[in-house]
Amino acid sequence: MCPVLEALTALALPVNSKIWITYSGGLDSTVLLHASVRTFGAQRIRALHVNHQLRSSSDRWVEHCLRTADQWNVDLTVDKIEVSSGNLEYQARLSRYSIFRQRVGVDEFLLTAHHLDDDIESLIWQLFTGRTMIGIPESRPFGSGTLRRPLLHVKKHELETYAKHHELTWIEDESNKDTSFDRNWIRHEFVPQLQKRFPQGKHRILDLKRATLPLVKPVPLELTDQELTIEDIRAWLLAFEVNPPTSVLREIQLQVDAKTDANPEIRVADGLFVRRYRKRLYLVPTYQEFTPLTIEVGQPIQLSNGNLTWKSSSQGFQEGHTLLCTNRLHLDRDRRSIKDGGMHKKLAKLFQDSSIPPWLRDGWPVLCEGDSVVSLVDVAMDTTSGRGRESRALAPTWLPFE
Repeated sequence: MCPVLEALTALALPVNSKIWITYSGGLDSTVLLHASVRTFGAQRIRALHVNHQLRSSSDRWVEHCLRTADQWNVDLTVDKIEVSSGNLEYQARLSRYSIFRQRVGVDEFLLTAHHLDDDIESLIWQLFTGRTMIGIPESRPFGSGTLRRPLLHVKKHELETYAKHHELTWIEDESNKDTSFDRNWIRHEFVPQLQKRFPQGKHRILDLKRATLPLVKPVPLELTDQELTIEDIRAWLLAFEVNPPTSVLREIQLQVDAKTDANPEIRVADGLFVRRYRKRLYLVPTYQEFTPLTIEVGQPIQLSNGNLTWKSSSQGFQEGHTLLCTNRLHLDRDRRSIKDGGMHKKLAKLFQDSSIPPWLRDGWPVLCEGDSVVSLVDVAMDTTSGRGRESRALAPTWLPFE
């Protein structure tokens, strides 16, 4: 059996479990998708393609992926995202994984096409940037399911051999040749020179890989009376696939003991910060403020910082009714309240009583009808009889981006 099929067979996934494949259209993900269909059957496979809209050829990539998935009888979901600030490649990755988490259900699996050469390049990058050398994890909890990387022991040239043997077609991303990116420089310049001087040097890098840290769930980190160690913080951040330099971990360790009314904020990656709230540490993205817009009850909408959806409720709004979706920053101070249980309550007090962290509050969706706030989503709703409100209707719900 070839190394690719052997790696997938070795996963021994539960019979009939749903398998999601991240499919960019490049060589690696094309091999993974094709081999997964052969191993598990097309009926168990769901492919995911994210259009980042960062290249002029993005729509052409989508068309290629749709044709290929159709040819192999695989269901393909295409999500379109917009990335407009900061490190575009990194922000795109955050958005992409946020979408993946929303798709993967309980007892389902997400497979990515990372291979052995990717792992080596990651180890080299971690070494040069002062991070612990843990490489790429093979498996970890992910959303409601599990993330697996079955090709992590398969070499790049073995993927190329598989693709040529099966006459697969794929997309070549020209940006992968841009050596202004650290990873590309390591791949195209450093590693070839290393192999030329030390033929086994690339694989010796694997010997420097540290033992795998304990797997923890990507949830807020509880702070106890026991001292929080560097390794505790590292294992927690790795649950989100964030691996900052050790100096940053030491800063987090110091800020844990900041005075109670302080709001420490430590940057751990581009657009990501560790913050403390009520004896917990949170990994927090930089939320973009969304512009107020008119929405229709029952129609889900993706805002710049999360997804607004709807659910059936004993009290809610009539489907098709229009409301203004805004946030407290766009409300005059004398309008920052809602009628709840017959009393007007300040939004600030409701946020505090609901233990919503401060950094989420300014971007939290507020629904208005005319000059009145009628919903602080997932927190309070004005159930006073009025146009558009009725029993057994729809209530809004909010999922901020992780």
